[in-house]
Amino acid sequence: MELKEDQQRQSECAEALLDLLQTTESPEPTQPQSDSPQPEDTSGILNDQQDAGYQTDLTMEDIERMEDVLRQNTTELGDLRTKALDTKFNQESFENNEEKTKFYTGLPNFLVLLQVFQLCEPYITLSVVPLE
Repeated sequence: MELKEDQQRQSECAEALLDLLQTTESPEPTQPQSDSPQPEDTSGILNDQQDAGYQTDLTMEDIERMEDVLRQNTTELGDLRTKALDTKFNQESFENNEEKTKFYTGLPNFLVLLQVFQLCEPYITLSVVPLE
């Protein structure tokens, strides 16, 4: 269930990033053509300034807000990955969490748990019990 939620959040983050990318890459709005002739500006400096002024519709405040949201989402994603790892009972989750190892096994750390498994391994037989 948590994996689905994590995938949903990742999907939402990816969609938001794509939307941001499309917003910043959207073409300049075209001005409707009118019947009256428009005076042409022959000053190259003025044209350069106008082009620079119309590169984006986003303000610096908008960009900073989007960066803050991205940072928050990245942090949240990292936290969720850590939580997802904590809910699993696999070797990696015990390897990276001594508290979890001690809580579930009573052993001080993963290295001791691994040594116990290696001592017991030759005496353990594999048997499959059908579920009813």
